[in-house]
Amino acid sequence: MSVDDARILVIDDDPFVRDFAVHAIEFTTNRQVATFESGFRAWQFILDQSSHMDVVIADANIPDMNGLELLERIKKQFPEKIFILTSSNSAHEKTAYQMGADAFLSKPFDINDLFTIMDKLILSPADPR
Repeated sequence: MSVDDARILVIDDDPFVRDFAVHAIEFTTNRQVATFESGFRAWQFILDQSSHMDVVIADANIPDMNGLELLERIKKQFPEKIFILTSSNSAHEKTAYQMGADAFLSKPFDINDLFTIMDKLILSPADPR
């Protein structure tokens, strides 16, 4: 998969964060982006569209199914999917990596940091840390 072909799922209950990330991603590349504000709805979408999403960017504190639970489910069923967890609570970082997250971004994050991490993970999915 190339960086420009990546299909990205953004899950955050904060509409500002969600919209900002989507607009930035769509503006800089021609990537396909889907969004959800709920972990459960995102999980249902992933089950329905499993082969169609390459990167999942999820906040740790989303309703219905938190980001860590979503991470656990995705990595168990779709270990090849790239998962980036975001949180304003730095205590989530260690847990996220222990559960299989490919990257962690502390909120608020710089959009350029997100792009750098995504590019590294897409081009070399082994271990960008």
